[in-house]
Amino acid sequence: MSYDLFIVDKDVPEPEWFDVCERDGEHVRTGAHGRYFNYTYNLSAFFTDYKVHPKHDLDGLTAGEAAARIDKALKDIYLEPLYVLRGKYNPPNYWGSVDSAIAWLKLIYDYCREHPDYIVRERS
Repeated sequence: MSYDLFIVDKDVPEPEWFDVCERDGEHVRTGAHGRYFNYTYNLSAFFTDYKVHPKHDLDGLTAGEAAARIDKALKDIYLEPLYVLRGKYNPPNYWGSVDSAIAWLKLIYDYCREHPDYIVRERS
């Protein structure tokens, strides 16, 4: 299982999110944009502990609000040695890792900063 995180222009109706976000381009009818981000549930505890869980902490925020939350999380994450975080959160099945979760958060952060008025929705 994985998170299906959409960051979309608020004018895009939900049934059209997949079409808009998978292309990461202009929506034919409205000219609106969006992007889709997917990541494994295996790092759920990591996201929860740093208050950036896609379902519980990010869903429903504006992208600007999500960017601020992710920025704080990344700062807090980097206060801990990565080897400690890896030992605590890396899953035994190797599907996902602290390193790739951090990279995923950075991608979301960058996109949210570019589009602060978009909305963040988790729909897995």
